[in-house]
Amino acid sequence: MRRVMPSVQKSSSHSLMQNLTNLSLINKTIIMFKTVIIDDELNCVEVLEILIKQDFDDIEIVEKFTSSKQALQYLEHNHVDLVFLDIQMPFMTGIELLHRLGRYDFNVIFTTAYDQYAISAIKLSALDYLLKPIDEELLTHAIQKFRKLKGETNIQKQLTNLLMQYNLSTNLVQIQSGMPGNKIAVGFQDKILFYDPQEILYCQSSDNYTTIVLTNGEKIIASKTMRYFEDILNPQGFIRPHQSYIINSKYIQQYSKKDGGFLVMTDGSSIPVSRNRKEEILMMFKGDI
Repeated sequence: MRRVMPSVQKSSSHSLMQNLTNLSLINKTIIMFKTVIIDDELNCVEVLEILIKQDFDDIEIVEKFTSSKQALQYLEHNHVDLVFLDIQMPFMTGIELLHRLGRYDFNVIFTTAYDQYAISAIKLSALDYLLKPIDEELLTHAIQKFRKLKGETNIQKQLTNLLMQYNLSTNLVQIQSGMPGNKIAVGFQDKILFYDPQEILYCQSSDNYTTIVLTNGEKIIASKTMRYFEDILNPQGFIRPHQSYIINSKYIQQYSKKDGGFLVMTDGSSIPVSRNRKEEILMMFKGDI
């Protein structure tokens, strides 16, 4: 009996270890995340695939697409957990793909060489993006964030908000192209209002908000930065004489050399001119001074 007991104990211990191993494998299978990579550049797909496979055992790449059309067809009929989605693609951009899909039961990490309008919309929607070439550390951070928030965030709401923000931002492209009838969209909690750029007298910065002053005296507080409005309004004859102001040059009444220099608008407002922009402003009045 004494000789048998150690053998029984060893067998029991072995069985316990085997059960734990099996349980570990089961748990590992449960937390695998089905992932799709969508990018029209094959080398970008391959690089991202290599980075994922070498560092993330729980990210299972189930499909790769260089065609946004084929990717859309796949996503319409298959469930996945995570999509790495390029923004700029021919025939159908990543944003357009999401718009056509309509329903979102997966998380998205956007990849892009650079698209300022999309990036702005992504940030406002609390989503993640990676700039190309992909940085390994930032990729790790994005995947860790995905793991942490998986199932805790309303991805349908986030992506719907993204599409709305992107549509607002791309008004810039239409305005820059000189197409008639385009207006600037300013979103509020319960509505979106549209304004003709020529109705705007000037914009004034206030932290992360911007006060828009109209020619009729009305003031609008928008939850967007001055940089956002500067990009939109510069092609429309607006200038930035000071870091806190963007003004419609059409409504400049005079330039005063007093107190370091300032501009007087048609409504009597005084707009300061910063030192590093004084020369640029004076060039506008070269024939008058």
